[in-house]
Amino acid sequence: QIGETLPRGVKYVVVLTKADKNVKGASAKNSGRVSKDVQEKLRETMRANKVGNAPVILTSSETKLGRDDMWRYLRLAAES
Repeated sequence: QIGETLPRGVKYVVVLTKADKNVKGASAKNSGRVSKDVQEKLRETMRANKVGNAPVILTSSETKLGRDDMWRYLRLAAES
C-alpha cells in the first residue's frame, strides 16, 4: 500500500485505468487484476524510459479502486 510519503526520488506515479474492464461483474471486492505479463512489460517500459521504480496504481472509476491512493499522491506532490 501507499505510505504517507513518496519513496525517495520518485517523480512519477503510473496509473493504470479501467481495472473493472478486466473482470466480468466487477465490484469493489472483485475490481480487476493486471496479468504478470502486463506487469513485466510495464516495468520493462518504465526502465527503458527512465521512470525507474515509480509506484503503479490500478484504478477504476466504476468501483472507485485506487481513488484514495491517487488523491494521496496528489496531496503529497502538492506539498513538496
